[in-house]
Amino acid sequence: MTTNGSLGTAAEAEKAKTQSLFREVNERVNEVRAQRASFDMPQDVICECAQPTCTERITITAVEYAGLRSRSSWFVIAPLEEHFFPEVERVVANNGHWWIVEKHGKAGAVAEELDPRS
Repeated sequence: MTTNGSLGTAAEAEKAKTQSLFREVNERVNEVRAQRASFDMPQDVICECAQPTCTERITITAVEYAGLRSRSSWFVIAPLEEHFFPEVERVVANNGHWWIVEKHGKAGAVAEELDPRS
């Protein structure tokens, strides 16, 4: 990955912050749903991509979501190229309905720092 001084790392950190905000919303929604429903029931979560205006919905079970949340640097995104930012992440899982991406470098460090579960 090539960056242009602090400009590159600032942009990477901003992408991780955006995704961390979406993850925080999904965490709170998941907590409420987990209290009311079976873990095997599908639920809608918002896409955790780095696009600040994204409103895509992803259907995932609470068990699947809990599994991806076992790593602070993992996020669930809609399976669309425009939601994927290879300069700061790589796809670690793809089920056709959603992708799990892992942040790396500065973005990974920011994602870990902002993880509400840590």
